[in-house]
Amino acid sequence: MPRPSARTRLLDVAERLFADHGVEGISLRAINAEAGLSAAALHYHFGSKQAVVEALLERRMPELMARRGERLAELAGCAGPAATTREVLAALLEPQVLLLKDGGEPGARYMRFIHRLQADDDLDFDFVLSRWPGGVDRLVPLLVAANPSLPRALVERRLAFAIETMLPSLVKAPKDVGDALDRYVAALLDFLTGAIEAPETAPYSFPS
Repeated sequence: MPRPSARTRLLDVAERLFADHGVEGISLRAINAEAGLSAAALHYHFGSKQAVVEALLERRMPELMARRGERLAELAGCAGPAATTREVLAALLEPQVLLLKDGGEPGARYMRFIHRLQADDDLDFDFVLSRWPGGVDRLVPLLVAANPSLPRALVERRLAFAIETMLPSLVKAPKDVGDALDRYVAALLDFLTGAIEAPETAPYSFPS
């Protein structure tokens, strides 16, 4: 097997270190040293730490978002009954679940990297969605159609909560990609579906 290029080695090391320590917790020097390259290697190939982050996103995000866009387009274009909440959420989750199933350790590492970016508020959603839309503009209309009794603003708020929950949950998913992972994902979908579909209640009042 040919030895990975210097650029690939830098990206692999950066992805792992960023996933474990965060973007701000790792220096360019540390990435170069861990990759066994000169102190100037990363700057030569990428120019900046932000460029490294963007290059890491580019490795898998196009495929993930394209697959998500296809699934959401199928649901939006269906001539039958409106897609259910669970079907919409499954379309949202499916690309990441398939990455865990088929991507091996590199796939799991990418998920940890994205999760760390999200947790540290280093994930620029506007940048991601402008470059790889992934059909996310269909999410709210599909969920509103699936839940006609709920106000749109409430659906949007609950979807935001669901998205915040998905990635940390998937990062903690069983490493066994067989039945254990399938059951885990089913439980996650059940939980998120219930959260989206719950009846609207009166504003909460804290005891005085």
